[in-house]
Amino acid sequence: MIGHEEAKLMATAQPALVAPVRSWQFFARSWVKRSLFLLADVISLTVANTAATSLASVVFRVPPNALEPSGYWLCFVPFIASVLYLLGGYNSLDLRRPEQELELAFKGVSVSFLGLLVANSLVFKGLTFSRDLIGVWYMFALLFLLCARWGMRTLYARLWRNGSARSRGLVIGDPSHFLRYQQLLNLQRHCVCDIVGVISLNGEDGLESAGYPVLGSLGHWEEIVRRQKIQVIALSLPNSEAGRNAVLRVIDKCKDLRVDVEVFADLFNPGQLNHEFNYFTGCFRLSSKPQWSRELQRICKRGLDWTFGIMGSLITLLITPVIALLVNLEDFGPVFYRREFVGCDGKMRYYLKFRTMVRNADQILEDDPNLKSRFLGNYKLREDPRTLRVGRFLRKYSIDEFPQFFSLLTGQLTLVGPRVIARDEKGRYGNLLQKRLSVKPGITGYWQVMGRQMTTYEERIHMDMFYIDHWSIWLDLFIIAKTFGKVIWPEGAY
Repeated sequence: MIGHEEAKLMATAQPALVAPVRSWQFFARSWVKRSLFLLADVISLTVANTAATSLASVVFRVPPNALEPSGYWLCFVPFIASVLYLLGGYNSLDLRRPEQELELAFKGVSVSFLGLLVANSLVFKGLTFSRDLIGVWYMFALLFLLCARWGMRTLYARLWRNGSARSRGLVIGDPSHFLRYQQLLNLQRHCVCDIVGVISLNGEDGLESAGYPVLGSLGHWEEIVRRQKIQVIALSLPNSEAGRNAVLRVIDKCKDLRVDVEVFADLFNPGQLNHEFNYFTGCFRLSSKPQWSRELQRICKRGLDWTFGIMGSLITLLITPVIALLVNLEDFGPVFYRREFVGCDGKMRYYLKFRTMVRNADQILEDDPNLKSRFLGNYKLREDPRTLRVGRFLRKYSIDEFPQFFSLLTGQLTLVGPRVIARDEKGRYGNLLQKRLSVKPGITGYWQVMGRQMTTYEERIHMDMFYIDHWSIWLDLFIIAKTFGKVIWPEGAY
């Protein structure tokens, strides 16, 4: 039976049981999503081709005979779309994480242009293309394709948040697994499915208090699927042999019912493993990702740290006199604040931030038990009385974080990583502390772009673990892009 605290967390973790808006349910169909993505790709690639040709002829003065032949895009745009299809670009949007969209676009466009160069040198030898045109066309194709795909994802994310275009889901299995399943969805703010209810394999009904209606017993699951118009079933693997046989029967019958099935088994971290289906044995084979790929991504990550560290440090040096003047007009004192954090070796380190509070802010916190009690609950304070007026502005737009770029150059921090933790926070991680300290803390990270201070402390810990488990250079690039958005349109900063 699930405990009270777990049930409470499940109630906050699960997507709201919102009745789908029927007028938008047409967009929940798989073929509609695929068609919209294909249409967006074709339009974006066509616009990219037109823009690249115009820019090359006007700005780079490329002569007409070095531009592409008339109508050439009619061959090349379908070619790129075909490459994206082969790379899985038109598989279900619901199953593809945001950073995978970035990786897919980069690989698809890069492979397509490599094919273009090979074809021109071997097949279309009579055609001459300007190098400037190829370069501009490549950049525009990548940019416009990413914008189109992110636009489609944003559209669907908004529909899902409003309760529209969602699939109707049913959970079957062991209730002890439901918490983890919903927690994963919540950490990623993924609300594509309305869980209309559950069927417990062992007859427990403790989930009703967490907001999950128990729809019946396993013997009536087909009737429930038809009555509730279920589109996807989430199955958790049971421990008993009888339970496993029941699950296999459900999966086999779903083929006739034309219902999708997700089998949830929290046994390994798929983010760090390749997996292939063995058609001889009917098993999934797991293998480590190539070491050269991981090393190359780490080199790119360090390159990002140096690039942003140099640019950010220069900007910090330029704005420091202005920040110092504004801060001292309100509260005379140092412009920088030394923030303590735990390094990967477990020792205390320090990084700089622009001061946003009164000089004796730490002493005020120690002298006020009420204030300290509120602070220790989440290690953040809403409407903190110690914050300066100019400090609220600096925090809202994350300007106070700029001195941290100095720590990028020293290697104490990385650009994207788990959040920094202070000495007093080590105990909150429990047996996850060593895993947390295995990765260098970052200036920005997953929790900052997925909720910032609006998240609970427990959610932050789980988000740190999620980032460590799923790290890739593509996830870092996704977080960097989201960070710029959060700075321009602040949300949840205080």
